[in-house]
Amino acid sequence: MKKLLILFLKFITPLLVVLLFYVWKDPFKVIWHYDSFYDSEKKISFPLNKDYVSTTTYENQYKTEHYDSFIFGNSRSIIYGIDEWKKYIPVESKAYHFDASAETIYGICKKIEYIDSKGEKLNNVLLIVDHMILNRAESLDGHLFVISPQLTSYENTANFHLQFLKTFYNYKFFPGYIEYTITGKIKPYMTKATLDEEHFLYDKRTNEMRYTIVDKEIEEGKFYTPERMKVFYKRDTVQNYAPQVIKERQKELLNTIATIFKKQGTNYKIIINPLYDQKKLNEDDIAYLIKLFGKETVYDFSGINDITNDYRNYYESSHYRPQVAKKIMKEIYTQ
Repeated sequence: MKKLLILFLKFITPLLVVLLFYVWKDPFKVIWHYDSFYDSEKKISFPLNKDYVSTTTYENQYKTEHYDSFIFGNSRSIIYGIDEWKKYIPVESKAYHFDASAETIYGICKKIEYIDSKGEKLNNVLLIVDHMILNRAESLDGHLFVISPQLTSYENTANFHLQFLKTFYNYKFFPGYIEYTITGKIKPYMTKATLDEEHFLYDKRTNEMRYTIVDKEIEEGKFYTPERMKVFYKRDTVQNYAPQVIKERQKELLNTIATIFKKQGTNYKIIINPLYDQKKLNEDDIAYLIKLFGKETVYDFSGINDITNDYRNYYESSHYRPQVAKKIMKEIYTQ
């Protein structure tokens, strides 16, 4: 029995030490309070869960800021600049980017319910979606994607923190994290598994991120190198359609959103992303969105068109540039 106890302690002690180290350092910023999750001066950071960043930043500030206008969507939605949006909504509006990485229609619905439950206003909304967002009717797993506990009334707290612990103990993350913490030096093997080298400007008040360095490189003709051009694969000249994704669960979530918008008298616009893959949103899905939200509020930029035909409208094959967002906002608000 004594030998078993000693063996157990030998096994469990290193895990406990690592756990205490994890709690102390909090590399994913999900344990301690932070006034701001990002430091624009730092070019190196550990990838964070943007859903948690957006939700917690909102929670920390809504009582003083009293936001009334929101941009919802995945990482593609961050290029819809609030200063540009304010050209089309009341100038006194208090706007906030409530985005998440690999966002789901479930996550968007929960965010809208969350704001409404606090008695806060949703006067203006931009809902930036695509067939991938609409297809996802439940929270995703993974430390970068799992939904924030605040949005589920803390029902998923255990699973939420488990996702981060699994990543921290993972052999692809832990060695690089320890080495960088001790030495402060970056090794090639660290960048994808451990560190985020993208530099951006961050506004805590609006939760807005701007990738100014990349746009400067594009302006100077330095960005679209032969190596980067490899990601812009050749598309079919025949229009292809995404599979139907709005099914019963998606309809429940979309109906909840529509009900809250109606109750609040929200001025909303729904934008279907112009993705590089040029897949058109399924006709039945478009028909359902128009039937539920109204033809005058649904704008479909998916498929083959003047935006998606030009690779210069994209950073890579997943994210389009701010110039496209400006064009879209001008079109939907002035037509």
